[in-house]
Amino acid sequence: MSDSLPTLRNVKLKIRPLLLVGVCLRYRLAFMVGLLFILLGGCNQEPTSVPGLERISVDLSQARTGKLSEFFEPSMDYIWLEDDSEEAQLNTGLQKVLFHQDRIYTLDIFGCKCIHIFNKSGKYMSKIDAYGEGPGQYLDLDDLAVVEEELVLLGVYPRKIMWFSLEGEFLRELSFREKLGPGVFSEYDQRYYLYTPTREPDGYFVKSFDKLLKDELNYFPYDPERFYFEDSGRDYFKKSQDHLYYGMTFWDTIYQVEDGHFIPKLAFDFGKYGQNPDELKNMDDIMQRLDFINNRTKMYFHSRYFLTEKQLYTVLTYENKGYSLFFDRENQKSHVIEGRLLNDIDGGYDPEGFAYNFTPRKIGLNVPGKTLYKELLEKKEAMGRAEFETWAKNQGRNFTTTVLAAKDSENPVLIVYRLK
Repeated sequence: MSDSLPTLRNVKLKIRPLLLVGVCLRYRLAFMVGLLFILLGGCNQEPTSVPGLERISVDLSQARTGKLSEFFEPSMDYIWLEDDSEEAQLNTGLQKVLFHQDRIYTLDIFGCKCIHIFNKSGKYMSKIDAYGEGPGQYLDLDDLAVVEEELVLLGVYPRKIMWFSLEGEFLRELSFREKLGPGVFSEYDQRYYLYTPTREPDGYFVKSFDKLLKDELNYFPYDPERFYFEDSGRDYFKKSQDHLYYGMTFWDTIYQVEDGHFIPKLAFDFGKYGQNPDELKNMDDIMQRLDFINNRTKMYFHSRYFLTEKQLYTVLTYENKGYSLFFDRENQKSHVIEGRLLNDIDGGYDPEGFAYNFTPRKIGLNVPGKTLYKELLEKKEAMGRAEFETWAKNQGRNFTTTVLAAKDSENPVLIVYRLK
């Protein structure tokens, strides 16, 4: 692969206009299964019927408490990320955690600006720490992916893509004239899909390249009449076992990539609880907008979501109150869960939500070891000594063993759940 600046050619937007939901595009005419739709640029226009579209209705009056066993397999893993070095900084927050074969990769873009590499048991192995302005270095990074047994750094500044071995050794880099953000490599069609937070009149939010970083395709043009949330886009792309999906914050539709096209696959209907994005668009003061979003906004799609062929999970808020939404794709049924999910699998930690997509079916969160130890002590006090000891030796054995090992650590314990 050449390391020179590639010439990026514009390719006509390759989206099926008949299947668009929630995207401002102008097409003269489209034909689908004998039905004609004319889309004349209205951002809120939606086809009245789209074959295969899954509609997700959200009614807060039906919100309820929930248990982990309703949505997850009856097994959980606890992995304490052990790194005792002074430069670990794992407690500052991890923006991405990726499982691949027998390794765990953690991305920290605000603290050390590095990638830590652990074995599957959580033992520290090495890290990619290439901060700098020269070849093989970066000043900023936003995402990572594994492509053909190599680590690929995306959303890099200066504008380039970087490749490292799975052990963290620098391999090569490719510079670009255009800004390229975070994204994924799709094994399903052997293409990169990258998000760019454009505000240019002729800009596109999604760029796709083949494996050689050529054959550029552009999707989702910027519309100055529409409200766009200032977001990194790191969570916009998600993989299930068989498909690649794309969903943007404040868009009520999640798209599925199929034969080089983005087709609407899941559409949210928030009803009377939904937020009108135009209300935020008219707020010129950024602090006023942030206060509204943090405290008074109604319901909208946050883009923090996970998908399998059987179900979808996403987090929702309504006037500063959080909810978990599980959508049963097989039975087309929504479950709105208020508050924490009761851990009836092993009786350990009760989660409020989930932050990471470790693999297509494994999701979870991280909690500092010290925090979990406090939870363990509270559980011991509530249960009583005899009951606690019985639980700790049986149902809660894995939880208790991990927490006791990490009890003095600010480093995170990864809690891993398997979606049904």
